Amino acid sequence: MTIRKATCHETEKIVSRSLEVLKESTMGYVLQEEGKALEMVSPFLSSGGYYLVYVENNVIEGWIGVGRTIDYNTNEMIGIIPEIYVLPKFRKQGIAESLCREANRQLKGKGYKKVQLTVYTGNHVKSLYQKLGFQEISTLMEINLDNL
Repeated sequence: MTIRKATCHETEKIVSRSLEVLKESTMGYVLQEEGKALEMVSPFLSSGGYYLVYVENNVIEGWIGVGRTIDYNTNEMIGIIPEIYVLPKFRKQGIAESLCREANRQLKGKGYKKVQLTVYTGNHVKSLYQKLGFQEISTLMEINLDNL
């Protein structure tokens, strides 16, 4: 097993799967369009973000996005994990946990004091994030006014 930075070709392949990742990770809360998926991935990549890939026997089994942004609450530059994905046939093997730990290690090595990510209500990966020490800092709530 190896965790390493994705090559340009591998990054293109990962980005080509953005709609699939978006559909699963956002639990149906985000418009499921190719353009929306690319709109969400492009800023992170264009600001120096990259993917780490988990490779076993020359096969990519999962990946994680690693980047940075400004925490608008504190004006502090922080690390971000905009995406994590493990291919379905490789799940429940600790791959996501390994990827998160390596992303956090790299971000700490770059001097960041905090790492943030977004997880949608109902996404089972939230328990993994909590196990790794992530804590909720806000909750976005909404009401559908068509139902009133």
